[in-house]
Amino acid sequence: MKKTLWIPLVLILLALTVESSAQQTWRLRRYEGQVYLATTSMYGDIGLANKPFANLFNGVRPSAGFTARYALTRNIGAAVDLSYLMYGGKDEVGSSHGRVYSFMTNAFQHTARIEMYVLGQDVRYRSAAMYNRRGMVNNFNKLNMYLYAGLGGSLSKARIYDLNNDRAEPLTNPGYHPEMQYAVVFPVGAGLKWALDARWSMGTEFGYQFTLTDKLDGYAPVASQYNDSYYVISLRAIYKLRNDRRNMPIFNKLYR
Repeated sequence: MKKTLWIPLVLILLALTVESSAQQTWRLRRYEGQVYLATTSMYGDIGLANKPFANLFNGVRPSAGFTARYALTRNIGAAVDLSYLMYGGKDEVGSSHGRVYSFMTNAFQHTARIEMYVLGQDVRYRSAAMYNRRGMVNNFNKLNMYLYAGLGGSLSKARIYDLNNDRAEPLTNPGYHPEMQYAVVFPVGAGLKWALDARWSMGTEFGYQFTLTDKLDGYAPVASQYNDSYYVISLRAIYKLRNDRRNMPIFNKLYR
C-alpha cells in the first residue's frame, strides 16, 4: 500500500476514536449545579392583563435561585429547582374596573422537572474539542438548547395597596386575600447554555409557570375566571461536577 494512503486512514481512525470518546463524555459529568438571577412578571387580576406585552414590564421584580441537575441520558436530565421570587403589578389609572390597586408578592418556589435537549448534546453537533492540562481531549458542545416541563409548589404572601385611598390595604374588599398562600405550579420553558470549558457554562432560561390558584397577587374577585401565572427569565452560572463509575459525585476534585 502506498504511504500516502496511510495518512487518510490514520485520520479516519483518530476521528472514530474521538467520536467514541465524545459519546461517553457526558457520563463523566452527570451532576450540574446552577445559580441564577432572574426577573419575574406576573399575570393576575391586578395589572395590565388587557395589555399582555406591556404587562411583562409592569411590576417586574428581581428573583434568585439554585438548580441541581442530573443527566439521565445524553439528551435527558432531571432537575430540582429552589427559588425566591418577587413580583408585583399596578392597575392602570382610568381602567374600566374603577379601582387603582398595586401589589407586591414574596414567594418561595420548589419544582422538579424533566429536561430534553434538542440541540447540542449529541456529538454530531460538536463545535469544539479542548485539551486539558494532561493533554486529554475533552469533547463538548459549546451551544446547548433544551426544553423542560415539571411540577412543584409556591408558598407566597401578597400585600395590596389602594392608590386611591392613600395606599391603605383594602381590608373590607371581599376579594382581598392577605393570608399566606400555597399553590401548585406547573413550570414549562426553554433554555440555552454556552460552554466556557468542560466544567463551566453560562446560560439563560425562559420559563412560564401555570398555577392552580387565583390568589398569588392577593386578590381574587368573584367575577374572575382565570388562575394566576407568571414568567421567570434568568441568567445562570453553571458548574458540571465529575462523578465516578458508580455515578457518585467527586467533591475532592472540584478544580481538576
